[in-house]
Amino acid sequence: MSSSSRPLFLAKEKLMSRFKQTKDPRGNTALEALYKEILEAGAEGSEPGVPNNLVTSLSERPDLLAPTWELFKGVVVGGVVPSTVKEMILMAIAMQNDCQYCSVAHTRALEAMGVPTEVIQSCTSDPELAQVPPLQRAMIKFGLKTARDPKSVTDDDFQTLRDHGLSDGEIMEVTMLAAAGNFLDTWAHVSGIQVD
Repeated sequence: MSSSSRPLFLAKEKLMSRFKQTKDPRGNTALEALYKEILEAGAEGSEPGVPNNLVTSLSERPDLLAPTWELFKGVVVGGVVPSTVKEMILMAIAMQNDCQYCSVAHTRALEAMGVPTEVIQSCTSDPELAQVPPLQRAMIKFGLKTARDPKSVTDDDFQTLRDHGLSDGEIMEVTMLAAAGNFLDTWAHVSGIQVD
């Protein structure tokens, strides 16, 4: 089967979440407040009114969910880098890390944002990212390198992004996004959460 006709995600061994997932937070004021804020930001899962499995997998420890949400909110939801580019970077890193949960989540987000299928497929299966515009391609490659081997990032890599017109603040955001992607992929793998 050629890589272009191959499905994006092959069936893998189905994991069960290794941690209790609380869908209904009633009676836990800290969790109720967090879920309300997270749902208002659009992080709904497959069940209406329930956050996604990444969120509910941390429900046993609202004190850990709160800073994880703050990181996600600040780096993934906030900032100045366009959401579509952030999702492409996170999806490419998830694919690199072989994280099925995050690969599917970011692919679905890109589809919902209207990103063309050929661009999404280029991010998942083409090391050259040929279907991705040059600026976004440079950002994704920088994010992938940062996530894979941060010690290999050079001043030339920074200069490439500057030559594309990115400010140091935008480069910092891409770097933090790569680090956050690794963090979230690690949690998704270890917790055994299922795709929503």
